[in-house]
Amino acid sequence: MAGQAHGGAPNAFVAQHATITEVIPLDEVALIGVAGPDEAMHAYLRFPEGAIERVELNQPMALGTPIEISPSGVVLQLTNGNATFLPPFPFGMGPPPA
Repeated sequence: MAGQAHGGAPNAFVAQHATITEVIPLDEVALIGVAGPDEAMHAYLRFPEGAIERVELNQPMALGTPIEISPSGVVLQLTNGNATFLPPFPFGMGPPPA
């Protein structure tokens, strides 16, 4: 792969967009994305320690249980009984304003 530009990235677009900083909050749980057919969607969550996990609908985890997964986001039933909404990662968003 000698001579490949952009530190090994396949092209300038990937190199530019794979390195946008301060878009995903690194100190809290963030929804990276959702995938799958409407009737069987799953989500990818990034946790503060850096782990990214695939989660399924109604799959209990330490934080809570996903009770809704859609392109709009994920609703988690928290272990304390409350629910919270995780919006999706703002794909295509530029860097935050300075």
